[in-house]
Amino acid sequence: MRKVLSVVGAVLALTLSMAIEPASASAAARQPAAPAVAGELTMHQMSTENSTYLSETTLVTTGCGSACDYKDPASYKIYYSGCSTCYHYCADDAITPTPTTSYDIRNSGASIQLRYSPRCRTAWARTTYYDYAYIKVESRYSNGTTRAVAGVDKWQGASPWTAMLNDAGLQARACMANQGPMSGYTCTSWY
Repeated sequence: MRKVLSVVGAVLALTLSMAIEPASASAAARQPAAPAVAGELTMHQMSTENSTYLSETTLVTTGCGSACDYKDPASYKIYYSGCSTCYHYCADDAITPTPTTSYDIRNSGASIQLRYSPRCRTAWARTTYYDYAYIKVESRYSNGTTRAVAGVDKWQGASPWTAMLNDAGLQARACMANQGPMSGYTCTSWY
């Protein structure tokens, strides 16, 4: 009898735990559907994690690698030196390594840029366009095979950049849709 009560208790506990949805699961259920391109996340789907710790050796040799994939370059903290106040953002040392590609929407003079962090060894796309635009950063292996894509529908007032992608030993380029994500892109050269 005691064994039967133990089994019934375990089944009841399991049933109750499955019926209660944690807050993080319900928040995840409200996220937009995944894009059609494998490995592509929008800014809204980026990880909600806000930091990682990397040893100084790792930073020097490989940057932050895939730990920085799909993170916001302006707010994702990279802690180092085993110090709780020693951190930086990948956007802190960002450069524009390729020529900016001009992109003219209704004579706006907008541009698309590939941004690169030498310290983090990550890349992302940024635009100067003030209104709606779809921008993305593409990452590929040296053989030309796509590794990952991070895109964002940029609305007026929204962040004008994509999430970042690992660029250590890889190539990246930034692209902006001509008339929407399905209409073709204007892109920077690969870097």
